[in-house]
Amino acid sequence: MGPEIALAASARVWPDRLHRFLLDHGGGRVRSRVMGPDQATGDRYDVIFIDDVCSFLTPRLVRTIRELGHEIVGVYEPADAPDAKRHLLECGITDVIEADATPDEFLALATAMLLHRSETPSIPVRATASFRVGVLGPIGGVGTTEIAIGIASNLSRRRTTTLIDLDQATPSVAQRLDLPLHPNLMTAVDAAHHSPGEMSRAILAHELVDVVGGQAKPGVAQELAPVEVEGLLDELGNTGYEVLVVDLGAPSVESLDLIRLNALIVVGLANPVGIARLVRTVGLLVSRPDPPDTVALVNRVGSGTVRRQEIRAETARLLPTIPVLLLPEDSRLERAAWDGVTPSRGPFATALRSVASLIDEAVG
Repeated sequence: MGPEIALAASARVWPDRLHRFLLDHGGGRVRSRVMGPDQATGDRYDVIFIDDVCSFLTPRLVRTIRELGHEIVGVYEPADAPDAKRHLLECGITDVIEADATPDEFLALATAMLLHRSETPSIPVRATASFRVGVLGPIGGVGTTEIAIGIASNLSRRRTTTLIDLDQATPSVAQRLDLPLHPNLMTAVDAAHHSPGEMSRAILAHELVDVVGGQAKPGVAQELAPVEVEGLLDELGNTGYEVLVVDLGAPSVESLDLIRLNALIVVGLANPVGIARLVRTVGLLVSRPDPPDTVALVNRVGSGTVRRQEIRAETARLLPTIPVLLLPEDSRLERAAWDGVTPSRGPFATALRSVASLIDEAVG
């Protein structure tokens, strides 16, 4: 059968030439035409050929591909040899081939690279270097940012913690804490994938907790691929943070599939529609394979005893296996927001300290 090959997107002619050759003559099979980093780490193949000028080629991607048990070959133009080879080496690619090599030579190199492997290579399961907590809501406006800030600031008193604003629609952690918009998430992603030793330049120091601020100008064109997010979280863990608290905003459930999280906190509002959305979102999340530990928070619960009892009874009926905590309405929040601080007293602050204690126990 021969090797199963992935071809990274390229404006050069070698991928089409190699693909046609294998269709006509056999000896191997093109399993995937890779258009982005998620495909490069998610598809199944033996060897991937990738250009030195590929837009998504980074040292982090090369390491991830190798950790997943794949081989990788860099392709370069002979005219660009010194610079091209240097870039490939800087990315961690040591096996290279010229773009004008014959398809037979491409195939021979792919076959040779697989000789040292067993017939059933194992794919290692990679542990996370830090404990990752994702905070999300079914829709925007339910209080995920305030809750993420409160949890992270409480945890930072006990463990090295950073708060990452990954809300790709309405990032607001930096504004909420009166921090500058630069450096931000894009600075951190660039450091994680291209200059791992320079991550500190992307972190904002705040008296409550270290912060990676959200994008300054969010939009569809700036949305991050899961593999970029995963690389960022990996590098922050390797930097020495014990806990990463991630404000996810209101992401699609599918977008979480390639991001490893140890715990999820799902936030909903204390009204019939809010609770219905909360229950639906939690149901979707816990139905995925091997879901992280999940806690549901009902935010802005009024002080009436009857209403609180109704909420507890309904959530216990609909989410019998999920811990549900109620966060009370607190006028201190509005005042704290105007002052650019977080409330240190009151029922809301007390409830968040309880949530942070649960996470601290889970970290162990």
